[in-house]
Amino acid sequence: MNLMDIQSIVQSIAEATAAVLKIEVEIVNHEFIRIACTGEMQIDILKKLEGDLVYKEVFRKEQPVIIRNPGYEDICVSCKFFKNCIEMGEIGVPIIIHGEVVGVIGLLAFNQDQQSRLFENIDGILTFLDKMADLLASKLDQYYMLEELEIHNKKIIKILDLIQEGVLITDQYARIIELNEQAKSILGISEHQQLPLYVKKFIQKILEEKNVENQTFELDHQLFQKALVVTKKVIYSSGKTKELLLTIQDVEIIQGIAERASEEQMKALQNIVGSSKQINEVKAYAFKAAQSRSTILIQGESGTGKEVFAKTIHKVSMRKDNMFVAVNCGAIPENLLESELFGYEKGAFTGASNLGKVGKFELANGGTIFLDEIGEMPLHLQVKLLRVLQENEIERVGGTKTIPIDVRIIAATNRELGELIGEGVFREDLYFRLNVIPMMIPPLRSRPEDVVSLCDYFVSEYNELFNANVQGFTEDVMNIMLQYPWKGNVRELKNFIEYLFNFIQNGYITIENAGTLIKNKLDITALDETRPIIYSLEKVEKEHIEKAVEFVKKNKQNIEEAATLLGISRATLFRKLKKYQNDT
Repeated sequence: MNLMDIQSIVQSIAEATAAVLKIEVEIVNHEFIRIACTGEMQIDILKKLEGDLVYKEVFRKEQPVIIRNPGYEDICVSCKFFKNCIEMGEIGVPIIIHGEVVGVIGLLAFNQDQQSRLFENIDGILTFLDKMADLLASKLDQYYMLEELEIHNKKIIKILDLIQEGVLITDQYARIIELNEQAKSILGISEHQQLPLYVKKFIQKILEEKNVENQTFELDHQLFQKALVVTKKVIYSSGKTKELLLTIQDVEIIQGIAERASEEQMKALQNIVGSSKQINEVKAYAFKAAQSRSTILIQGESGTGKEVFAKTIHKVSMRKDNMFVAVNCGAIPENLLESELFGYEKGAFTGASNLGKVGKFELANGGTIFLDEIGEMPLHLQVKLLRVLQENEIERVGGTKTIPIDVRIIAATNRELGELIGEGVFREDLYFRLNVIPMMIPPLRSRPEDVVSLCDYFVSEYNELFNANVQGFTEDVMNIMLQYPWKGNVRELKNFIEYLFNFIQNGYITIENAGTLIKNKLDITALDETRPIIYSLEKVEKEHIEKAVEFVKKNKQNIEEAATLLGISRATLFRKLKKYQNDT
């Protein structure tokens, strides 16, 4: 802290002290610069002292120092004015702030009258100087407090201007105390001192409401109209005085942010390879399903990408920051599946770990668990799974206490669960609990344009993996791939391309360099080269739609449910049904 920062105040106090005591006064700071002084010394104001040994002693002792015989006392020996000092007496008193000496008030006598007044009542003089030192200390402290408050206030205003929301502080009479730049922009004003009438009416309308929490108000102006979302909070209340904080947001801007956020989230789904209308409709459906908490049942042939969709749904859901755990119910032996899913307590069975084991459901707590090949789950485990869905809790094998969990279940199957229910190997009540949001992944043969996209994607992937430079497929090879039924769907296509890369790693894949490989790998008899591709696709689509309609009828569902299973709109379903009825 530097007394120089309040020099004018220090000078006023020095002059007042000199007027009262009729003794010359000087006040120095921690650098021994004369900040204030009276009488003839004023010609040297704001200069560094030449003889400052007394004041240094005040700083060292942190208490008053009295010099009755200047120039001849021990402290004066090293001074250049030793035995030649013009002063006839001196008292120095420290100015202390928060335990630190920041300056000295000095009383100086230059004649007999001043000397008499200086020493005739030393206790009174010291008391008075202590008061003046305290006054100076408080003034300096106040200066820095105000400066700090000013800096803090500037920071707050800067922060307010960085906030995306409009922020206003107003009193109960709709008079604005403070507002940020965003509020000015939203309200269409430049300064808040003279508010337009439409802004005053808008604020008054908000203040008239008792509770305002994300409530929409209309801002009416001759040139524009805006819908604003407003929240009101009381930040100060004393007697009849109130100050309120209003936050305002433009509805259009909020909608824009929400749309951009949705687009950002959709990117993960867009990364699923495929551009056909069918697969795009499934992606859009999957995004909507991801925003829900309900269970999802994904149906589709083997290799269509059910787990890929399950993982992506998790990535675009509110659970994305927690675990995604996948379990293949058909790949784990029946006697191990229960402990794998639900965990076990120590000593639950022979060979069990002494520490016990956490199950997949506990690992996925807060996240998503993907149960692939759900149709292979044994009946007794189906009962336990049904309890998880109903009660949101599990019980470890060999355990006695229930463990609450928060897990979203996505199940998948390539089997017809309706038939399994009829055979008595799948519980109907579990089916309905799993099938809250049904999804059907269309087979690859029903969306040939995706074969082209997938080929490009896998060629790029395997070029990198094999350090190869394959340019793609010639038209005749691509025609074979477009006509091939791909019973193993995307998985089969990927494996086939990997197979070709083991033998061809440069240029285009042609009938000449890959014909034998294709015949060895694919069932060429499955191709019917005499019919146009478009006829084959229409027939596959017709069969797929008929299968979906038959499925919903068998399960006593509305025919509209078939559209959901197919990943198409209701209008598209009925249009295609009508088309295929007319074709027969």
